[in-house]
Amino acid sequence: MGRDPKPFPPPFKLCKEMVDAMGGPESHHYNSFKTYCIEAYNILRKHSSLIINLFQLMSAANIPHIPPDPEKTMLKLEAAFALDLDDEAAVQHFQALINESSNALFPQLVETVHRWAQYWR
Repeated sequence: MGRDPKPFPPPFKLCKEMVDAMGGPESHHYNSFKTYCIEAYNILRKHSSLIINLFQLMSAANIPHIPPDPEKTMLKLEAAFALDLDDEAAVQHFQALINESSNALFPQLVETVHRWAQYWR
C-alpha cells in the first residue's frame, strides 16, 4: 500500500534473476508465468468490489500496516485494479506492469549496492 522502504520501487518484485530462472524472457515457463499472473489479475478484478469492501472494514480495525486514511487507500486499490479499463485494456495494462517490473534498472542497482555492502561487512 505504498510503504516500500526503497526509493522508486517497481510495481512488483520481478527481477531479472527470476525471469532467468524461468528460462528467460522468451521461454515457455516465463510465458506461462505471465499467463497465470494475468488470469489471477482478472479474477481479482472481477471480485474487486468485495476486496475493496473487506479492506474498508479492515481499515477501521487499527491493523498496523494499513494506512490510517481509508479513502486514500481505497483509491489506491481501485487504481491497482484499473477499474476504469475494460478487460482487454486491463490485460494490456498488467502486461506493461510485468514488463516494467522485469526490466526496471533502479531495483537492480539497489540490489547490487546491497550485495556489495553485505560483502564488505
